[in-house]
Amino acid sequence: MFNGKQFLPKLLVWQKSVDLIKEVYAEADRLPKSEEYNLKQQLKRAVVSVSLNIAEGKNRRTAKDFINFLNIASGSLAETEAILLICEELGFLHPPEKLFLQLEELAKMINSLIASKKRNQEFRRLDVYTDLKFG
Repeated sequence: MFNGKQFLPKLLVWQKSVDLIKEVYAEADRLPKSEEYNLKQQLKRAVVSVSLNIAEGKNRRTAKDFINFLNIASGSLAETEAILLICEELGFLHPPEKLFLQLEELAKMINSLIASKKRNQEFRRLDVYTDLKFG
């Protein structure tokens, strides 16, 4: 039986994405009633999408697939930031600087993980090429 608790809690980038969900949900709940089905729901969907794409990518069989889902998570993170900035510009919210620092930290973690997975892919290609040529 599949048990996500086997790998997700050990993945720091996923833990940080869940921490971000909690903070963003608290901010979203401060939005006015008029934004209940607009910015509020879009903000919540965007921030949850970050965690879901990390989880789905982690469960894929190839590094290429994982990288693809990490890129989608990165896009959802950018969407989350954009919505928060729009809410601020419209005067609906005044998100704390701490929240933007969390967004930045998570973006760096996702980008580092993407770079790491890409390097690992390159090393594997080199190993295969070396094994074929000299093996």
